[in-house]
Amino acid sequence: MLYFLYALALFCLEQVAGEALYEIRGQIVINGDPGWQSRTVISANFGEYLGYAQQNGSFVIPNIKPGSYIVEVLHPNFMIAPVRVEISSKSSGRIRARKVDYIQPNEVVLVKYPLLFRVGEKTNFFEKRETWHITDILKSPMVPMLVLPVFFMLVLPKLKDMQDPDTKKEIEDASKMMQNPQMPDMSDMLTSLFGGTKKPKKSITSGSGGGGRGRR
Repeated sequence: MLYFLYALALFCLEQVAGEALYEIRGQIVINGDPGWQSRTVISANFGEYLGYAQQNGSFVIPNIKPGSYIVEVLHPNFMIAPVRVEISSKSSGRIRARKVDYIQPNEVVLVKYPLLFRVGEKTNFFEKRETWHITDILKSPMVPMLVLPVFFMLVLPKLKDMQDPDTKKEIEDASKMMQNPQMPDMSDMLTSLFGGTKKPKKSITSGSGGGGRGRR
């Protein structure tokens, strides 16, 4: 029994000793935020492994087994793109880093290792309040509805004066017809449209009174 326990403990020690552990290193550069190191956490695999930034911006995530890990830099005022780090167990711990693309996960874009996270500006979590400008009036759909009638009233008469005499005469005749309250006979209009001959109107004349009384 003691021999069996001793053999089991020896086997476990061999397994633990034979499994190599690695570390992920990198550098963070953040401008315009003094003391950001104390508010920054480096996470691998969504908190499974953690690391912290030093005063010079470098970080180390220790005791990591071979595999694939998503490394993120967590800061309350910045949003930093994550990086996938792959540690190979067959190539003596060879480390390769590439960008994380959730839309096209099969697309491989390699990045340099040790990692470098560079941040310039703070992230705006709130939308900027809109302000009023004079150009907003011009963008209103009511402006064309007000401008077009004025354009027709002021510009079209000048264009009519520049036309040839025949067209000008037709426009004047049409305007006179619209202003004339006496509308033409409907039968005459239909006859002129369909190319028929115009029916002459009968004129009624008053006679001299043939059946009237004679002079006395």
